[in-house]
Amino acid sequence: MIQKWSKTLSTFLLVSFFASCADKKEDNNALLAGLLFLAANQMKVNTASDLVNESNDDYNQNNWGLITASTLNRFISDWQANKPSHITGNLIILQTDVANKANGGGEAWNPYVKSDASKGVYVYALNDYKPASLPSGGFRFNQTRDSGLFSNSIRYQANGEFVDDWLNTFAINPTKDLIVFAVGTGNSGNNSEDTITGAAPAAATAAGGVQDITRGVYWLRYWGVDIKHLAILNGNLRSNFAQVYPTQTSTTRSTLPGKGNFSVKSIRVDNTIITSGLEDIYEIAKNNLEAQIPGLTTKQFLIDARPTAQFTGASGLSDDRSTLNNIPAQATKGYITTSYASSGGPTAGGTQTFVPFEGNIKGAVSFPWLALFEGINDTGTSIDNAAAFAIGYRYKSKSALKTIFANKGYTSGATVVSQCRTNFEAQVNGFAALNILGYPSTYYDGSLVEWTALVADHASSAINQVPTDFKWRTDLASVSTKLWDNTATYIVRPTVNLTATTTKKFIQEDKAYK
Repeated sequence: MIQKWSKTLSTFLLVSFFASCADKKEDNNALLAGLLFLAANQMKVNTASDLVNESNDDYNQNNWGLITASTLNRFISDWQANKPSHITGNLIILQTDVANKANGGGEAWNPYVKSDASKGVYVYALNDYKPASLPSGGFRFNQTRDSGLFSNSIRYQANGEFVDDWLNTFAINPTKDLIVFAVGTGNSGNNSEDTITGAAPAAATAAGGVQDITRGVYWLRYWGVDIKHLAILNGNLRSNFAQVYPTQTSTTRSTLPGKGNFSVKSIRVDNTIITSGLEDIYEIAKNNLEAQIPGLTTKQFLIDARPTAQFTGASGLSDDRSTLNNIPAQATKGYITTSYASSGGPTAGGTQTFVPFEGNIKGAVSFPWLALFEGINDTGTSIDNAAAFAIGYRYKSKSALKTIFANKGYTSGATVVSQCRTNFEAQVNGFAALNILGYPSTYYDGSLVEWTALVADHASSAINQVPTDFKWRTDLASVSTKLWDNTATYIVRPTVNLTATTTKKFIQEDKAYK
């Protein structure tokens, strides 16, 4: 709509200018220059369908999106000879963690992919980015921002200053370079360099690194970077690269260069459609997945990437609160914690914090993120942690992923809308939909931490945040499936702006930044 409006305005003004020249034979060069500048600098506004990227059936044939270890090896062996034809710059590899931290870090290969500055190959750790304003827990491409409805409580896409600073810290030019994100070994504790000893880590923890790297691609695409300049390695480096190509590993990584001077303002593309605000999701739920939202197709496929037991509130979870001190007995099943730092099941003493009510968005399909990895069944309910760790959390084949989506109810042409608790688990599903299968996709950044805050009929009136007639009230059967209310002891409630006119203020700010 914006793109069409700007073109129409430019045409109208140019026609008016020439009509004026016909009547007035005076010099209008300054006006003409201004109008031509306007026409030349129009922002291309993409729809969800414009952003699709379908993988080859054979992942080894991909040069962007989802790439394999053999492709990465080909790149680093001779980047200048083997880089894709559209890439004129460097190969930038960003690791979440080291590739040899299992067995106490004493594995037979080195922690990093081998860099070679003389050939344009650079390797960094994601945690090399350490700005003074670094969010707690490390920078993973999001930031506490003001949506108009919530401020200073929920994380959304990190802003323009962050993306420019991040790119320039690594001296990346995303219009020339190829950026490859890779999991080293996998998440295993309080920081990315924790070693792993003994049994293989739980897949739900170790595979969390895939959430980080797919979020990195999501963030850069939001800011206009072409998918042909972005890739993730399929499977972690430990199992899929370092063991296979040990001579292509190194004990050291690249030293951070001097700051670059790139700005995403130079990318005249608006991809913000990839991020949905609460008001969009509200319309999708209220209209039974057939909302008329500019930029999306007329049918939506809403997925909830959390484990099925959390989605349904099934019993038998390890977070049975009735067995712990001071844990409310009525909430003994699924859980939605309020932040990454508060994730996991409750502990004695109530150290976790929870949202006002448990449940899911109306129309959402349970679609566990782990089900998309090899070694885990298609429902994500049977996990052999040792086998999954040995494989290294690779995406299943394209045909297998297509079958999973079809079995979950996806129909051709629908826009996949991914969400979970905090929009990290959903990154795994969304990446598969958008960048492997080529389905139009968007993500709900606020996810359930945001959604479940807008309550008016909680069992404890002190928890209610909005009036019963609030336009975005979510504890209603018309937009939510509510399983139960959580109790006041463990509730964290974001402050709600009851006079809000938008839930996408941060997106509007990002549009203006460009």
